[in-house]
Amino acid sequence: VHICTFVLLKLSGERSFGVALGQPFTTKLPCDLPLFTGGHADLVAITLHKLIVNGAYKLVPLYSCFLTIIANISPYWRRMSLVSAVKMVNLFELFSSPKFLYSGEHAHRHLALLLEIFNNIIQYQYTGNHHLVYAIIRRKDSFGRLASLTLQKAQAQCFKVYGDHTTVKNDPDTNKGAMTMAAIAASGGQPDDASVASSVDGQQFQPTAEWLAEVKATLPLETVTRLLQHLVPVVDDMVAKHQGAVDEKEILAILEDTTMVGLLPVPHAIVIRKYQPNQYTALWFTAFMWGVIFLRNQGMPLFDGETIELFQVAVQEDDD
Repeated sequence: VHICTFVLLKLSGERSFGVALGQPFTTKLPCDLPLFTGGHADLVAITLHKLIVNGAYKLVPLYSCFLTIIANISPYWRRMSLVSAVKMVNLFELFSSPKFLYSGEHAHRHLALLLEIFNNIIQYQYTGNHHLVYAIIRRKDSFGRLASLTLQKAQAQCFKVYGDHTTVKNDPDTNKGAMTMAAIAASGGQPDDASVASSVDGQQFQPTAEWLAEVKATLPLETVTRLLQHLVPVVDDMVAKHQGAVDEKEILAILEDTTMVGLLPVPHAIVIRKYQPNQYTALWFTAFMWGVIFLRNQGMPLFDGETIELFQVAVQEDDD
């Protein structure tokens, strides 16, 4: 998974790769993925969503890397499938939930990446992405709660979920150093505070005024807020006229025909986070390479596992 993440992160920094992902995906894969009709960008998003929601705990430090990959390709995502749209908004609900949002001081940075994905598509690929727009409208309360978050609400929600102290618990069998190093390598050489905070045992966090100010300044909610202010009344009026008996296809048709020209903020500059080789990358790949060499030379051992310091060697006893 880590190697694939590095490769995707590297490729996603290239515009040609993002454009190529728009090609229709028709291959049937031998894996447990939901059926969808869309392009290769949908495949990437659905797969990374599955790794976040159903993946192992050791993948937590790579969450920001997964979201960065999607953010890099989002400006070129011309037609998002219904399945992808629902899963992207579900991720927003997951990361904005009190249990995750208050799990660490920098946990909100995942939300910033998700909002960047939504903003890129709304600003640059609005036509053809009515599935995403409709999914955002249906989950408007999640965006509204985040936009109206106050310190008092944050502290009350944090206390309700975690009690007096927030403690992020870590699996004792997990190699925290290796996880953190992998996240640093995949993020281009800078430690990912959000992921590191989620992998360090015993950190305590309580919402403060400074933290809330950073959240408000970091999360680009204006584009989604403007979208909801204009389209929610349109959908509500349509539902009211039909006394609630409205087919989703009719709503999607209205959204597809509705223009947002002149109603959204000035389009932001597209930000592409390119993968940069660095000392952390070199260290992680060196440890990974020698780890593979060590494991594949156990028939006639070439190395003494008890003296290796480059990586951790765990010996599992065979059951009788």
